[in-house]
Amino acid sequence: MPNEGGLQLLPETRKKIEIIIPGENRLLVIGAVVLAISAALAGSLYFYNNYLEDKLVSLDGKLAALEQNRNRQSEQNILVFNKQLSMLSNLLNKHAYWTTAFSKIEGLTQSQVQFDSLIAAAADNKIDFKATAANYTTIARQIAAFLSDESITDINLSKVNILTNGRLEFTMQISFNRSKFLQNK
Repeated sequence: MPNEGGLQLLPETRKKIEIIIPGENRLLVIGAVVLAISAALAGSLYFYNNYLEDKLVSLDGKLAALEQNRNRQSEQNILVFNKQLSMLSNLLNKHAYWTTAFSKIEGLTQSQVQFDSLIAAAADNKIDFKATAANYTTIARQIAAFLSDESITDINLSKVNILTNGRLEFTMQISFNRSKFLQNK
C-alpha cells in the first residue's frame, strides 16, 4: 500500500534504478541511416541502369535501321572516286607547266639575242639552246639575266663562234629548279 490516499506511509522497498549510458542507441541509429542511404542509392542505380539499357536498345535499333538503309554499291563508288581524285590531284600538283618556263625565258632574254634551236628536258632539269647575239656584252648580259632568276640554278656557256655577218653564235645550257621553274603560280 505504498501510495494510498496520497500519503506514503512505508518506504518503498524496491526502487527502480535507471542507468542512462551515453551513445547507447547511436550506433543503431547510424546503422539504420547508412542502410536507408544504401537502399536508396541501390534503388536509384537500379532504375538508372534500366534507363541506360533501354536507351542502348533504342540506339541499337536505330543503328540497325541505318545499317539496312546503307547503299553499299554507292559507298564503294564514292571510295573509288575519292582514290581517283587523290591520284589526279597528285598528278596535277606535279604537272610541269612549260608555258611558265617559256614565259620566264622570254622575259629574261635580251633583245639582241635570237634563238636558233631549243631543247628542253624536264627529266634532267635542263634547257639547251643555240642562239646568236650582237656581241660579247650581250652574251654577258644574257648570262646575268638568267642568273638573276632564283629558279635557274646554273648556266653553262659551252661554245661561242663568230659568224661571217659579225654576229656571235653561242650554245648555252640552263639548269633549273623544277619546283620553281615549271610550276604554275
